[in-house]
Amino acid sequence: MTQLHTHADGTAAPAHASEALDMFQYEWGIYQKLVRANGMHHRELGQILRRLIETRFDRPFTFLDLACGDASLARCVLKGSKVTRYDGIDLSRPALECAADVMAGVSYAVTLSEEDIHDAVLQRPQSCDIIWCGFSIHHLRRDRKREMLASLHEALKPGGIFVCAEPICRTGETRADFTKRWESELRRRFSILTDTEYAHLWNHIRTCDYPEPPEDWIAMGEQAGFSRVQELFRFPGDLFCSAFLFER
Repeated sequence: MTQLHTHADGTAAPAHASEALDMFQYEWGIYQKLVRANGMHHRELGQILRRLIETRFDRPFTFLDLACGDASLARCVLKGSKVTRYDGIDLSRPALECAADVMAGVSYAVTLSEEDIHDAVLQRPQSCDIIWCGFSIHHLRRDRKREMLASLHEALKPGGIFVCAEPICRTGETRADFTKRWESELRRRFSILTDTEYAHLWNHIRTCDYPEPPEDWIAMGEQAGFSRVQELFRFPGDLFCSAFLFER
């Protein structure tokens, strides 16, 4: 059974709400193009999550999906697993409505909530076995990233894991250096997009992305209390994005 919780008065949750809604309405088609072309390596990320589930959770477990979008990645990853509950969190009501359709008919409990991802984590102390977040935490400044990681640590049950995929930069590289380095290279990688689509996407990257070096993600995770943090996967080519595993 799927439960969909949205704000009855038609308003969205406060933090980053207008940005998240705009992201869905104006960039969802762009995002889907990139997913179909595997431009952001969703296939590899899905395989990583599947392997972690298969090797670590040969028992019933719960799965929290932060900034879940339409939940299509989670639906594929969780197929055939022993998941008992899936919670999807997003600030975009249209995305959650799509997720409700994607998750229709699954055998596990599904709750979809229109919430800020940090607020959602704070409200779930030691309640999650696996937390996944794809390409969202990098929108936060460093102090907020630290706060988020500490909250994620507290939301996990003992033995739980948090997995994320985020943009990364070189050691000592400024945000301006990162965007300068990637503007032309990313256009080549995302050649499937039209010039207008790419300009829209690039404006989002230029104004909203705050990447960190891989070693800083690891250090922040250790400072947040995780027993082990490791880089699981780095996108091919020059530093752009990586996936990280944080163990409670």
